Order: sequence, then structure tokens, then C-alpha cells
Amino acid sequence: MIENERSFLVAKIPPFDDTKIKNIEQHYLTEGKEPLRLRRADRTFELTKKLTIDPTDPSRKDELTIPLSEEQYNRLVTLSVRSLTKRRHLIPLVNGLTAELDVFLGPLEGFVKVEVEFPNEDARSAFTPPEWFGKDISQEKWSSNSWLAGKSFADVRQYL
Repeated sequence: MIENERSFLVAKIPPFDDTKIKNIEQHYLTEGKEPLRLRRADRTFELTKKLTIDPTDPSRKDELTIPLSEEQYNRLVTLSVRSLTKRRHLIPLVNGLTAELDVFLGPLEGFVKVEVEFPNEDARSAFTPPEWFGKDISQEKWSSNSWLAGKSFADVRQYL
């Protein structure tokens, strides 16, 4: 599956009442530019490898995901080299898009970003962010979850 998204800082968290929430743990099993990721999103467990499509555009990746059982996840999580946790709020936007508002927990508490995944390049190009979105950080290396894992809010603050 091709991941085609844009990431933004959050200018102001919007008021929202009825959003779907996912509690997410992400563990990285390898180091390097394209690490192997283990993810738990509530009761869903998966192993993911993201591969760069275009080295000049880090916001587009080829993503290979393998579903896991909880037992497999629990065995693999012991191999993680760095991790992060976050609470994801799924907020409906216009044109059937969804804002994934990630509120980071643990050492990254205080950092918030929002991502929107697009069905195609035309939708991505035509997207006008809502007022509550801040600076577009889609091309920033430091904004990827694989870079953020194992970091603290103090590590990220210099980029904000």
C-alpha cells in the first residue's frame, strides 16, 4: 500500500466531542533510515516495513504490513530498540478525509501533530488545511515517528 500523507504541527487543538480514539504503541525493532516497526493500536497488532519511494519526498512511502496475533506481538516487543506511545483522535474533514491528531505520551508528552492521508496525488495537492493546522512539516526528517521514537519533548522542542 502506498502511504501518501501530509503532516502538520497543530496551531490550536480544536474542540471536538465525538471522535474515534486509538491508543497506539510503536516499537522499532531495527535502527536506520527504514526501521522495522511493531505497532499496537488498541487490540490490533502488526509488523510494518516502510520503504522510500522518492528520496526527495519523505511523506510518500510504500508500506508493507503484516497482521500479528497478540502473542506474536508480545514476543517481538521484547526486541524493540526504541518506542513511542500516543493517543490518536480521528477527526472527520471535508471531502471524506480524516485528520489523525496524535497527542504523544510519555517522554514526548507536550508534542502534538496532525496527519492527513490522501487517496491520490490530486487530493493531496488540492488540500487546504483547516485553520487549526499549523506549519506543514511533511518534509521534515524530525517529524517522522521513526525519528521521534526514543526521543523526549526536549529533543523535539528545538524544531517547533
